[in-house]
Amino acid sequence: MIRLFRSIQKKFGIAFNLIKRFGWKKFNFKIIPWLFHKRFIFYAGPISGSLHESQAEILFRLELAEEKDLHHIVRLRPDFYTLAQIQERLRKRHLCFLGWSGNEPIHIRWAFVHSCYLPYLHRTVNINPEDVFSDEAYTISGFRCKGVYSSSENLMRKILENMGYKRIVRVIPTWDSFLLKTAEKKAMKKIGEGGYRNMFGFRRFFWTGLIQERGRRTIFIASN
Repeated sequence: MIRLFRSIQKKFGIAFNLIKRFGWKKFNFKIIPWLFHKRFIFYAGPISGSLHESQAEILFRLELAEEKDLHHIVRLRPDFYTLAQIQERLRKRHLCFLGWSGNEPIHIRWAFVHSCYLPYLHRTVNINPEDVFSDEAYTISGFRCKGVYSSSENLMRKILENMGYKRIVRVIPTWDSFLLKTAEKKAMKKIGEGGYRNMFGFRRFFWTGLIQERGRRTIFIASN
């Protein structure tokens, strides 16, 4: 019962954030219809590709999160993260970046390696050794529309390049025009699509391009 309550609470939190960010009109006429035919576009591009250098409008820096920072991450997005969840991700060597404005944490960004589960696709994605999968970023409301998102991605890419990673992969829902435009600005190319249709309680999945299903509930992103 507690798990069910937390799941419902999390979904309401996500819906509330979407409404705050995009407004009722887009939520009702774009996002809700999309739930019945979930279609995602996969993008990939070199880590060192065109970064379109951009500075945030505020004082901003990005750092790899450490154990001492975990409580900040939970506090910034309590409806989405738990301490146990973050610790499990770090145990699997996924990379968490924490963005700061002065002494205030304001932004979270993740880069996943090896393999990770995508709850919105109900699949585990296997990631090439030189790739990172990055589809999760969050800025607290008071610091949005100030260039934080683009600046943090540029800073993250530089860190990942120094760590030896070569390619970044991202999956974006088709209703999010902002992220689709951002991917193109970052010199990322469409490599395939995936998703599913909800039909009478059953999910009918589809994959195109470099996105391949391997085994049960596992997808693999081939090299270009």
